[in-house]
Amino acid sequence: MYDWLTFIIASLAIYRVARMVTEEDGPMFIFKRVRDARTDDKRSLDVGLRCFYCVSVWIALLVTVLLCLAGGWDVWLWPVWWFGLSGAAAKIHQYWNAKA
Repeated sequence: MYDWLTFIIASLAIYRVARMVTEEDGPMFIFKRVRDARTDDKRSLDVGLRCFYCVSVWIALLVTVLLCLAGGWDVWLWPVWWFGLSGAAAKIHQYWNAKA
């Protein structure tokens, strides 16, 4: 019924989590420690932890699966929700970076 509201809230949550992981220190420097421990530029996981777009794709997948399993969204449309949420988080990120 409120798919649009769920979509907006989920997009904002994905943006926030992806930004925390890729750019912020976090409580007790947890995100900074994880990023600092993964410094090999030849490994995809290490590079991906610093990439907002990479992290937002995986967080969006997790959120999509949770919302589909909770019965809030149509399971057959999961790819649309997944890429839509990731794209919305990317647009939010671009907007805020352009303002800075």
